[in-house]
Formats: sequence, structure tokens, C-alpha cells
Amino acid sequence: MSVGADLGGLGPGAISIVAEIADDRICSVRVRSSRPAHLTRLFHGRPAAEVAPLAGRLFSLCGLSHAFAASRAIAAARGEIRKPTPQNLVALDCERLSETLRALTTLAEDAVPPTALRAVLTLTRELATGDARDRGATAAKLRAETAKLGLPDDVSGDTPFGKLARELARSPAIAASAPDTLRAEDDDAVLEGIRAQGESFSATPSIAGRAPETGAFARHWRETDLSRGAICARLSARMIDLDRLVTRLSDGAEDASRSEAPAAREAYCAVETSRGELYHWVRLTPDDRIENYAIVAPTEWNFHPAGPFVAALLGARIPRAAAAQTIARLAGLFDPCVAFRVELREAAYA
Repeated sequence: MSVGADLGGLGPGAISIVAEIADDRICSVRVRSSRPAHLTRLFHGRPAAEVAPLAGRLFSLCGLSHAFAASRAIAAARGEIRKPTPQNLVALDCERLSETLRALTTLAEDAVPPTALRAVLTLTRELATGDARDRGATAAKLRAETAKLGLPDDVSGDTPFGKLARELARSPAIAASAPDTLRAEDDDAVLEGIRAQGESFSATPSIAGRAPETGAFARHWRETDLSRGAICARLSARMIDLDRLVTRLSDGAEDASRSEAPAAREAYCAVETSRGELYHWVRLTPDDRIENYAIVAPTEWNFHPAGPFVAALLGARIPRAAAAQTIARLAGLFDPCVAFRVELREAAYA
């Protein structure tokens, strides 16, 4: 998202990143989020059938993913087996592709020409809504339009993604390391956290002794060149993610979501979004109303006060003059689902 948003208020909130620098080294990073963790209270007491459409409207980003996760979680809590339709999966992949592409446009000025962006978004919209008369032909057009941008492997050429890659490669190098990936095996720990802590877990989710990361880099880091530094490696992961999505829209999407009912009238669903794993958890009353509800979004893992973004930045050697822009670019590649603001301060002991 963008830099320079107002914090707080009645909107979606924002993230504040305050970094202290001394002798061209980041010696302190404080992340504060004003994202509202209490929105799910709007679901309490409502008929379960109202929640999925409401979730899709409440969240302007990844609205389809929220509606999908809500629908699957509620179905599982009812004891129903509800498989997504092929069109559902196509729509989810289109949303992931569109959100990823929009995020990339914020990393550098004129990173992706507006006309090129509109062409891709128009095609994904046709595929997502099922309006494409010939889905195969539309998917082929999407491949052609993304090839003009630099997919799958023309990021070194004179393409928008090539220019973006060269621009980001000029950023000061920040060491890249393997992420502590949030996995399906962590579902039990997430469920335990939701049950025990409720909204506080949704706001700052954690697993003891770990700093889990979710998203494109967590999915594809093994296919990137970590020796080029965090910014280049994370951009490469985004490119890989985009290419895989375009291929899936041509060859057929797969259901990678997970839903389970650990107790009567209680269930969760985890779905992969452009920013990472999104969890919806629900507990129903006997008359099919919402007794309790929780959402754990990927931004809260990645921008946890002691999470992977802070870990990636802390200790990095960055020239003072380039620090604010470099931090903003790294934050943009972690891609929070709200706007963020970067503030750079001289360390008190410097």
C-alpha cells in the first residue's frame, strides 16, 4: 500500500513504522498498527447466512477471499461439505493476481504504466465474473498482456517489470534469509490462540518461539537468489507468484484452502491470498446464528511488532540518505493490506 496515510480514525487503519538509525545501521524498529480488530463484532448474533456477503463488503481488499473463507468456515461448522466451484477458484486467483499487481505499482514511480495495468485488470475481471465468452482465449490474452510487463522471465529486459527490477536493485542491500513459514501444520496453534485470546490474537498473532511469515516470499523463497538481498529476492518471489497465477488461470485453478470443524458448531477456514494465509473462525449457536467470530489476516503476522518485517530490517546497514525509501520499499514488498507510514529517527545515543 501507500506511504503517508493518516493513522487511526474510522477507516481501515494504517501501520506506523518508526526506525532508529545510528552510524548508517538500523538499531531499532517499532511497528504499530491501528487496524481495527473488532470488526467481527458486527457478525455477532446475525444469521450465519448473512456473514459471507457482509465480510466481502467490509473488506475492500481481498473481499472475495474473505467471503470465500467465511462461507467455507460456516459450512464446516454446520457439518456441511461444500466444495468450491471451478469459477470460485478462478475468481480467487484473479483477485490474488490483481492485488499483487496493484501492490507492485506502489514500489517505484511509474512502475507499471496505467494502460498496461488496466488491460490486465480488465481481463482478470472478465475471468473472475465469468463474463468471458471464451475463457481459454481470455486467459491467453492475459498471458500475452503479462508477457508485455515482463513475465515470466523478462525482468532483465526493457519491460515495466525489468525497469522495476533494475530500480529496486539499486537499493542498499539488506540481507535475506529463509523465512519461518506459516504452514498448515500451524493450524492447531492458530486455533488455540483464537480460542484463548480472541481479538488480541487477531491483532497480534504469535506462536511461541517463532516469528511466522506468510505470503509470496514464504511460498517461493527457495526459488529466489537470497544472495542478491531481501529486496531483490522478495521482488523475485512476487514475479514467481504472478507467473504461477497466470499459468493456473490458463490450465485450471486448484483448491488450496483448508477447512475443519474441531468441535460441534465450530470451524475455521484458511485460504491463501496475495498477502498470505487468511483465517476465518466461527462458532455458531444452535439456531444458526453467530456466537463468536475471528479473523486472522496475513498483515498481522508479517507486521507483528516482533515479526518478520522487523527481523528483516533490524541491524541492516543502510546509508542515512537512502534509509526511508529503502524501508518503504521493503515494507511494500511485505505488502500490508492497509497504508503505512515510515518515520526515520536518529538513535538517542548516536
